[in-house]
Amino acid sequence: MEKKEDRRVMYTKMFLRQALLELMTEKPVDRITPTELCRRADINRNTFYAHFYSVRELLQSIEDELKDEIICSVSTKLQTGTVFELLCEICERIAQKKDLYKVLLSEHGDPRFLEKTIESVKDYTFEEWRKNGIKVSDCDCDMIYIFVVDGSLSVIRHWGQNDMRQSPQEIAGLIEKLINRGLSAFL
Repeated sequence: MEKKEDRRVMYTKMFLRQALLELMTEKPVDRITPTELCRRADINRNTFYAHFYSVRELLQSIEDELKDEIICSVSTKLQTGTVFELLCEICERIAQKKDLYKVLLSEHGDPRFLEKTIESVKDYTFEEWRKNGIKVSDCDCDMIYIFVVDGSLSVIRHWGQNDMRQSPQEIAGLIEKLINRGLSAFL
C-alpha cells in the first residue's frame, strides 16, 4: 500500500519546484546550486537533502511527473481516439501548464525532455499502427516514427517557446495535416 505523502512534504516540494523553475528562467539547471535553490525557496538545505540528492534530481522528478501524465494520455488516446484527439490531448496538457513547459522547453531546460517522453510509448505506438493496418518493415516503421515525432515535437516546441498564441486544437490540426498529407495539405 502506498504511503500518503505528508502535507508539509508536499508544500516543501512545491516550493522547491517553484524556486527551481524561477531560477531556470535565469540560467541552466547545472549552474544552480542547492544553496541558491534553498535560499530562493526559503527552505533549509537539510530539508532539501531529505527529499533530493541534487538539483538535477529535483528537475528529473518534475519531468517524470509530466512524462507520466503525457504517457497516460497518449496510451488512452491511441486506443480510443483519432490522431487529432491524441495531438489535442498532448497540446492541451502542455497549455494547461504553460509556464512550466515554457521553462522546460527553453534553452535552460532539458532539450530532450519531450523526446524522452514520446520515446517511452514508441513500441505501443507501433502495435497500434499495425492493428490499424499499417504494413511496413520494422526499419520503415522506425523511420516513419522518427519523422512524425521529430516534426511534431519541433512544432510543439516552437509553439511553446512563442507563448502558445494558437490554441491547442489549432496546433494539433496543423500537425495532423502535416502527418496525414504533408505539404500537399496546403496546396
